[in-house]
Formats: sequence, structure tokens, C-alpha cells
Amino acid sequence: MKGIPMQPWSIGVVCALLWALPAAASAPQETPPEHTAWKPSAPLQASPLFATGGGEPTSPDRGAWISSDGKSVAFLTRESSAAEGSARALVVKDVDTDAVVFEKVLFSEEEGFQRSGPDLERLARSRAWEARSYLAQREWKPLLYRENPQHDAEFFSDACFIQRKRPKRSVSLEELKLTYQEPRLEISRRGKKVLDRRFPSWGVRQQGCEHASPSWLNGTFVNPERNVVLIELGFCGVDSCPEPPAAFHVLRLPPDKSRAGATASDQTKVTPRGPFVGYEKPDAVSASLYATGFPAISEDGKLVALAEVFADGERKDPNLLITLRNAQTNEVTWKLPVLEAGEVSPVLRSLPLSRELDKKVLERIRQVNGALGRTRWVALEEQPPQPMVTESCQQAPAQKLQLPELEMTFNQGHLVLKQTGSAPPIELKLNRPGDNGADACKTASRTFMDAAYVDSSRGVVLLRLSTCGDETCPAQDRWYHAIKLR
Repeated sequence: MKGIPMQPWSIGVVCALLWALPAAASAPQETPPEHTAWKPSAPLQASPLFATGGGEPTSPDRGAWISSDGKSVAFLTRESSAAEGSARALVVKDVDTDAVVFEKVLFSEEEGFQRSGPDLERLARSRAWEARSYLAQREWKPLLYRENPQHDAEFFSDACFIQRKRPKRSVSLEELKLTYQEPRLEISRRGKKVLDRRFPSWGVRQQGCEHASPSWLNGTFVNPERNVVLIELGFCGVDSCPEPPAAFHVLRLPPDKSRAGATASDQTKVTPRGPFVGYEKPDAVSASLYATGFPAISEDGKLVALAEVFADGERKDPNLLITLRNAQTNEVTWKLPVLEAGEVSPVLRSLPLSRELDKKVLERIRQVNGALGRTRWVALEEQPPQPMVTESCQQAPAQKLQLPELEMTFNQGHLVLKQTGSAPPIELKLNRPGDNGADACKTASRTFMDAAYVDSSRGVVLLRLSTCGDETCPAQDRWYHAIKLR
């Protein structure tokens, strides 16, 4: 059984969730510690922008959440290690029956294999919008997670499948210990057994395989307050019968009366919702740098805060630029490169030099968060233009966005904004910065709306524009443009 390596961009688009439920306004507050591991507080919440050198959005590929009423869990599925392309789906299960009550495929394995990273991200984002109304019916809270620390070689060897091995593995989280040896699951709480049951129905036998794929405990998600456990199972396989994708099963445990009034683990804490720059690993600041809460607009409607990561060619050096723009003129009024392309690669093989760079980046993080903290910000909510460009192309399609007070059309760099009432239409030509119209790829004809953010109350439109690519012109540039309606 040999897994096929994921394409270089697939990590960046694993589940690049730049679609979001509306975020609340952020008020000036004491700057939180920059060392904060980002955790999505709800399914398909806006993801952070990690400082990768691919110039594409990134986010974690694993997550699970419980509804506020404790009746449902939502989680993200992914492809097996033998898959040629990445695949993602959002699944919601009933806690008491383990039945699927909602499912939305964000992209299939075939789509993950065939599409470029930016095209795949837009496809997933457009489909996520279709799940938005369902998710918005309730509030969500992230589940605690613990991965099985024992990824023994036997799990990934042909012998695991051929000999039908049943690895016995355990995971401990909070006050629970879970032990699984197919088909038996044992769960104890503070040393006292609360569940000992066999689950033969959890077995998976794929079509054409001589027998079921042996399973093992890959990890577990827990919500102690609701006594809910979400089990993640991995599988063995061979080349002729590849392992299936991970399977998830939810259980409700008997209540724990001793937990009355107990506080939740810090693992459920989420990062600030306003514009914020942080890092996940204290010993690798530059390698775990991210920005979250962008784009945002100031409460007075005068400034737009942006975080941008730029493609760095073959080198793919991480980088992150924070800018403030005048919403009236689109002019950059303040900027600070938290990390510049070309800073990381020269120090990769030197621990002292890497630490010195991390010190510089830490100081820049403090400067950025200090500057952002002096303004009251409101998150800009994305609106989906139609159609979304989700495949390679040589010419961008005409797009439209219809809102109650605004109609927006965009065709190959030509933007027309029509407001309700007597205001005349606004027409703009939005070419790529520095484009003189003489490039071989005819950038203007490839330009389309990647994302639109509209704040009607402040009269501001922010567009993220991009260019569609193909084999001849594969580069897909991205840039922002702010427009004041009044």
C-alpha cells in the first residue's frame, strides 16, 4: 500500500475556507498574546491566511464542532492517503443515532486531482455558501481533539490488510481514555469504565475487495460538557484494495455528575475575531505565522485592513504583508511586511540565524497588532459573485452580484456599480497593478472577481481580483481594490 504524494498546492487548499458565517465587530482591547494556535470556532468559519510562499490561502484540514443544543456534530472529512487528489466534505451527524443529517461535498477526489489550487479553493468556497443557511440555524463550539500518537508502521504495511491485523490502540483526552480494537470500543472516565461495546457495523468492505479493511483508532474529538465523543477510524489497505477514507462515529456517554460547574479545557479557546497577526509555534515563529480577521473595515468607514501573501515562484519563501488602505482612494496609507520573501531561505540551515529572524518577526507582530488595536474594526462579509471561476480558462466570464441596494457587473476588468435611487452608475477599469495592456497573456481579458466584500451601511465595496490561468499562462495573480460608493 503506497500513498501517492499530494500535489504541492494541495496542502494550501486542503480546506481553504475563505467562506464564513458573519463575524462580529471587534473593539479595541488589550492585545492578546501573539502565540495563539488558530482554531475555527464554527464549521466553515473564515480561515486564517498562513504565511506560505505559494500565495494561496491555507487552513487546517481537520475539525469538528458540536451544536449549541448538543444534538449534532459537524466535521470535515478528507481523502485517504492512497488518493491521487485531495477531497473534502462537511458532514453533520445526529449525536444520539450516529446518522448523517446533512452533507455537503466541497470538492471530490477527481476535482482535487484535476484543478489548480486557486480554482479548487473557489469551487469549495462556492459550495460552502450552499451550506451556510443550514449551519446558521444554530451556534457551534469546537470539540477538543487528540490524535493517536502511535502511528506504527504496521498500520501502513500490506501485512496489516493481508493478515487482517486488528491493532489495539488508545487515546487519552481530558478525563477520558478510549481503547479500540476492532470491533470493540472501551471508554473509561477517571479509571471507571463507562462504555464497553462492540460495533461490527463500523466495518468497511469496499467493492471488489476480498474482505473488509481492518480499522484502528486514528484520533478522537470530545466535548466533556455534553458527554459527546467523536471517534475517527483509520484503515489498512493494499494497492489492489486501497484503504478507505477515515470514518467518523459519534457517541453520547452517560452523564458525569462530578463535572457540574466544571470549566472547559483551554483547547476550546479561539483566537481573536478582529484583525490579528499571530503564530502557532514559539520555537518556529516565522514558519507558523498567520493573519486572521482580515479583511476588515474601520467603524468610521475610512480604512480597510488587508493581509496579503504573495507567490514566491519556485522558492516559495513564506511572507506576509499587512496594509491599511484609504477606502475613498484605494491608496495604501500604512504597511508593514511582517515577513518578506527572501528572509527565511537564507537562514533555514542555521538555528542561530533562524532564532534571530524570529526575534525580528516577533517585534513586527507586536507593531502590527499595536497599530490594529488602536482602531475599532468590523469584519467585511463576503458576497459570492456569479458565476465563480472554478476551472482554467483563457478568458474570464462576465460576472454579476445582485444585492438589495446594489447591482454589480464585472466583465474582463470593466466594473459597473448601480445603486438604488438616483445615483449615477459608477464605471471603473480595474487592471492588474502595473499592467500596461501589452502582456502576452492578455491579463485584462483574464481578470475576474475572486471575492466581493460589501458594507452597505458605510458605502464601501472591496474586491479581490484575480486572473484565470491555463497551461500557457498558469500564473493566477490576486490583488485588492477598495471603492467608496458615497
